[in-house]
Amino acid sequence: TAADVARALSAPRRTLADFMALISPAAEAYLPQMAAEAERLTRQRFGNTIGFYVPLYLSNLCANDCTYCGFSMSNRLKRKTLNKEEIERECLAIKARGFDSVLLVTGEHEHKVGLAYFREVMPIIRRHFSTVGMEVQPLSQAEYAELKTLGLDAVMVYQETYHAPTYAR
Repeated sequence: TAADVARALSAPRRTLADFMALISPAAEAYLPQMAAEAERLTRQRFGNTIGFYVPLYLSNLCANDCTYCGFSMSNRLKRKTLNKEEIERECLAIKARGFDSVLLVTGEHEHKVGLAYFREVMPIIRRHFSTVGMEVQPLSQAEYAELKTLGLDAVMVYQETYHAPTYAR
């Protein structure tokens, strides 16, 4: 409800219920206030900084057929998942260029590039970088918690398209 959104916006510390209110349809009328609050919190937390990260493409395997994505399973391209030695070489090459933050990227293929794979490769990657983020298939809260113990610092979630008819395909 609108009251839930207003309460969430004024809360000093937000809960999961607040988050649900802020992404509900009732929050649409509050978008300007939400944008202002997001900017305030971002500046409070990070200051006026810009952070750079390098994407480390671990795999382009994907079990989905999204029309808007280059990793789509129907795209005819050579599929590749990096092994530990290849990951080590990529990490060294990225570090040699002066970067200290990486974003791990995969397609969505939980059986071949899922938690078991991440358990194997996170220690290798973590050794090289002070910040490790991830943009991969959706995982459970328990899986994210485990990855946090392995050194994951951030999760990036991107909406690949905002065009509803395209997204529906």
